[in-house]
Amino acid sequence: MTVAQRLAAFIVSQRNAGLPAEVIHEAKRLFLNQLKASVGATTHPAIGILADWATADTQGRGGAHILWSGVETTPQQAAIVNGALYEVLDFHDTFIPCFMHAVSGVLPAVAAVAEQRGASGADLLNALAIGLEVELAVATILMPSAYYRGAVPAGLTGGVGAAAACCALLRIDAERTTHALGAAMCTAFGLYASVGSMTLSYITGATARSGVAAFELAERGFTAPATAFEGDRGMFQAHCDEDRAKIETVLATLGREWRIFGQTYKVVPTETITHGPVECALAILPRAAGRIVDRMTFRVNPLVQSIADERRARFGAPSSESEACFDLRHCVAAAWLRGHFTTAETAPACYTDPAVLALRDRIDLIADDSRKTFEGCSLEVTFTDGSYEAHNVDFFLGTPGARVPDQMLVDLLAQYGRGVIPDGRAEEIAAAIWTLDEAPSLAPLFALLRTT
Repeated sequence: MTVAQRLAAFIVSQRNAGLPAEVIHEAKRLFLNQLKASVGATTHPAIGILADWATADTQGRGGAHILWSGVETTPQQAAIVNGALYEVLDFHDTFIPCFMHAVSGVLPAVAAVAEQRGASGADLLNALAIGLEVELAVATILMPSAYYRGAVPAGLTGGVGAAAACCALLRIDAERTTHALGAAMCTAFGLYASVGSMTLSYITGATARSGVAAFELAERGFTAPATAFEGDRGMFQAHCDEDRAKIETVLATLGREWRIFGQTYKVVPTETITHGPVECALAILPRAAGRIVDRMTFRVNPLVQSIADERRARFGAPSSESEACFDLRHCVAAAWLRGHFTTAETAPACYTDPAVLALRDRIDLIADDSRKTFEGCSLEVTFTDGSYEAHNVDFFLGTPGARVPDQMLVDLLAQYGRGVIPDGRAEEIAAAIWTLDEAPSLAPLFALLRTT
């Protein structure tokens, strides 16, 4: 069996066997996490442009809706806008082993198709979890070398996961599922040069739409090469430099190791590599007692230093919300001077603030080979009076090693939905998510996902 055939066999067998209750609960958490990631993004300029473009010819028909605005359109167009909504604030999930945001490519696709086709809540949750496992398996095979080559990991694999989820949702047979996966593999895309621009959110939305298209075509009998992954000039050869032995090692774990539990949840709206440093800074801040910072010195995973320094050289000082969000030094300086980090700390008033810019220039990053991932870091702050304070984080809040409680996800949705959705709506949405596997229709939930 080819890789696509084995993945299709997993999808069919797993949807028939059902999923463990704890996997379904994690799917609910990830769904809720995406809602808190997107609710504050409705006025972002990138979303306005994408929504106007995506619905120019389809508004009012198609059976799927754009989150929060309630605009009806086709599943493909809803997927592209909703995927961008999940991505644009960089407040969504992260699967740290693959440097990727897995849910943002899969959920908008399967949710749009589920809404159009009248699926149940249980159908959606099962399909979401299965699609994520397929996506994460493919990503685990391809990373890290695909990332080092310049790929956006979720752009590369999100369409595969989205197609897998849609096939699981509609229970299409293994043969057509194989073709859907093959089509998604052959059309994978996304360059990491997009980071810091609106294009990154477009890539996330477009990979979700690509997965919907691959599914819809295969459902109608469209074909793709069965060897799209491992074949000559297939996905594996084209996108990575990994050992081919990884293919069997990873596929053998499907259904036995659930990678869905390896997801990291963000509690502040910025890039994942920034979370440990921001957490350290906010931990020391109350102990500073008014002392003036001379320098901040972080010891971080070597990749963090490399990424942060490359962006500093490329961007200079931030000139947009997206660049500020992806500037580690800016985020730390803003958090220290403002006493917190929210979307306001990536706004122009903050990233052009002379005090923030000055502190940003007094932040040093030292590569620490003992840090094997960017789940942790350490910080030493030296003050102008010669004193210092230090703090260490091994697992920042939100990682699997410091799991976010369910209620915190609800609280974050309420916090970032304040002034966007009606008071009390966050709690209503959460209640609908927690009981979604009992819902015969998705209509009540989607009726809540509006700003009115």
